Amino acid sequence: MTGEDDPVQHCELTAPVDILTALEAAAIDSLPVDDRRTVVIFQQAILMVAVTDGQLSTTHAFDVELWNPPPHGREYDPDDLLTGFIQELLAATDVTRTES
Repeated sequence: MTGEDDPVQHCELTAPVDILTALEAAAIDSLPVDDRRTVVIFQQAILMVAVTDGQLSTTHAFDVELWNPPPHGREYDPDDLLTGFIQELLAATDVTRTES
């Protein structure tokens, strides 16, 4: 399902976040895989969120990877899709991204 060329974005946060609670608050469907990963459906695309610092219940950093794009015929930009997902996720929290 995934490949080495799949688009990925890294996100570091100013405070810890419960990813699953934020997804629920943002009304984004997800299916936890384990305590560090969850599969997400966002704008008809399938994404993998993988925590890089902590666990899904409290993390300061995570990666989001595009596994499967939206259905054929639907125009999208992979980077815009991942950025939009992160923005919607963080809009459901009081946390922001750290500046790189």
